[in-house]
Amino acid sequence: MDEEQRKILLLIASGAPSGSCLEALSDAVGRLAPGTRACVLLAGADRSKVGDAYSTHLPASFACPLRGLPIEQALFAAGGQPVAHDNPVGCADIEQSPIWAAPWRAICRDHGLRACHARPALTPDGTPVGWFFVCLTQARTPTPWEQRVAEFGALATSIVVERDRAAADLKNEVHALARLQALSAELVGPGEFEPLLKKILAAAADISGTEKGNIQIYDPAKRTLRIAVHQGLSARLVEHFAEDGWVASCAQAAQDLQRLVVPDVEQLTDLQGTQGLEIVLEDDIRSIQCTPLLSRSGQLLGMLNNHYRWPGGPSPEALRYIDLLARQAAELLERHLAESELARERRRKDEFLAVLAHELRNPLAALRNMLEVLKRAERDPAMTVRAREVMDRQLRQLVRLVDDLLDVNRINRGKLELRLDVLTLDTVLQHAIETCRPALEQHGHRLRLVQPDAQISLRGDAERLSQVFGNLLSNAAKYTPPGGDIEFFVEPGDDAVQIAIRDNGAGIPPDQLDRIFDMFTQVDRTLERAQGGLGIGLMLVKRLVEMHGGTVHAHSDGLGQGSEFVVRLPVTDIQQRAPQAQAADFSTVARKVLVVDDNRDAVESLAAVLALEGHDVNAAYDGEEAIAVGEQIRPQVILMDIGMPGMGGHEACRRIRTLDWGKDATILALSGWGQEEDRRASLEAGFDAHLVKPVDMDVLLEVLSDTGRRDGRR
Repeated sequence: MDEEQRKILLLIASGAPSGSCLEALSDAVGRLAPGTRACVLLAGADRSKVGDAYSTHLPASFACPLRGLPIEQALFAAGGQPVAHDNPVGCADIEQSPIWAAPWRAICRDHGLRACHARPALTPDGTPVGWFFVCLTQARTPTPWEQRVAEFGALATSIVVERDRAAADLKNEVHALARLQALSAELVGPGEFEPLLKKILAAAADISGTEKGNIQIYDPAKRTLRIAVHQGLSARLVEHFAEDGWVASCAQAAQDLQRLVVPDVEQLTDLQGTQGLEIVLEDDIRSIQCTPLLSRSGQLLGMLNNHYRWPGGPSPEALRYIDLLARQAAELLERHLAESELARERRRKDEFLAVLAHELRNPLAALRNMLEVLKRAERDPAMTVRAREVMDRQLRQLVRLVDDLLDVNRINRGKLELRLDVLTLDTVLQHAIETCRPALEQHGHRLRLVQPDAQISLRGDAERLSQVFGNLLSNAAKYTPPGGDIEFFVEPGDDAVQIAIRDNGAGIPPDQLDRIFDMFTQVDRTLERAQGGLGIGLMLVKRLVEMHGGTVHAHSDGLGQGSEFVVRLPVTDIQQRAPQAQAADFSTVARKVLVVDDNRDAVESLAAVLALEGHDVNAAYDGEEAIAVGEQIRPQVILMDIGMPGMGGHEACRRIRTLDWGKDATILALSGWGQEEDRRASLEAGFDAHLVKPVDMDVLLEVLSDTGRRDGRR
């Protein structure tokens, strides 16, 4: 026996094909136990069905009726020897023994086999991968020697199967490592995000033996997982789980930040009786693995999911590689998020610089115009006083812009210090109202202040709190149409006071409510609805309120529905006082025609200069009014701002060019927007020229003079 064992083991070690090894093994057993017939029946890949069969003593087709049948149905009768046991199975008479299933008895009958002894070929962990049979043509009990020979056959069979499995594992591992290395090299380079994500998903699916899977990206604000890339999944499944919350199989994995393998999807309690489970089963999915994608700080970024057509899920070896691929996907996601944030910051910075230039040009234009008035109106005291008022107001606006910028810088660097003192809320609100009074008067807004008959004391910085409510009131005035209503409501509580500023203005889109307090954020920044501002006022409000230990939030039912900002501040004392009526009604400023601009100071200053030069000056404050006034006076020249509420300059110019009185008029764009694309857009809209604020008055007067000479009118 030793010699036969040596030959078989050498054959196996030489790397000979498994079929040749097993046939040689059955032939050797026949020589070791003369008069017996040997055969090998292997289990299939899933270990539950009969696979290939080998024998040199039986026809090549002897086991065909068994192939593909469940082992319990093919070999062992119900109630017989459990398949998983490593005990030998044998009998003296196959026909009379209850332990054999009908298909095996039929094969034995067809080939003259009356008795047999079977030994399971076991893996190192005790799992049967096949059975080695020593069969007899006579009904008798196999001898101890024959049983020992069967034991050798089973051991050699397990060695062959384990050798092939190890070789396949090694090949798969080399393949997997090569894919990982190639992916790592690509991830280091400048590849595009989605194609790289698809390659990671494809590698995870391939390594774990499936074609199905997806990668989801986590949205912390919505607490949802959005499918970013997918493969092998039906369109119905992708659509149903496209923006999945905490309901599908990955919910527990995402919440626990640990991988979850679902060996049987029908056992998912959260999906029982749902359309989701119906869709999953319809897509032939029987098991799932869900691996969280975590940042280096441990935060959830997304999920790497694979779906399998069989129960049980991926092998432990496949999960090791899925872990490595998940790390690659997480690093790719983290880098993508960082790059996206940097790109957003760059866009916001560029937008901010453009808006800053625009906001600085508006007051500078008014200042320059009023300087021209002072030069030309030395003997007109009233005009001189008016010029000084406009210049003072515009200088204060410039100072406020610069102060806001400096405050943002101080806050971001942690250098802003509060000068805390005990003060009354009423004093703070009145100061804020007085600061914003010119803007309220300019727009003809009605302001109502409703507060209790009590003196509310709090500890804070009077200047900074006035800045908070001044910014909120200025914001309300800016986004409320002329003649609108703005209300202050003060509601004291036990240890805090709530101040609500409500308006019936433009409102806030729902998708911008969460970020309206972010740096450089503005609601609707299109030229046609430009309202001015740097987009830092509300950010300053939030930071200053928080520095006082309070909170602020915004509410709006949507565009055109008005808005409400609610500030909550801690108080030190509330004392009753005599009732005080607090209301202010501001009348609308009168309007003039010819120069078209929503900035009244700019209109008045420019109109004053042109009037001193002898021109017949009228004014309009938006595009629609410009068309209406133009119908009445049929102007020769129109100086028009671009960014105005309602109908902007571009649209107004286009409409005027379609009217008989506007075809030959000289229309000049007068704007704070001065980029090349701004000039090109003005010319395309029908303007004759694009002048950037603050315009050189001599240049403008020369243009007007040239226009008069061209058409014969002075």
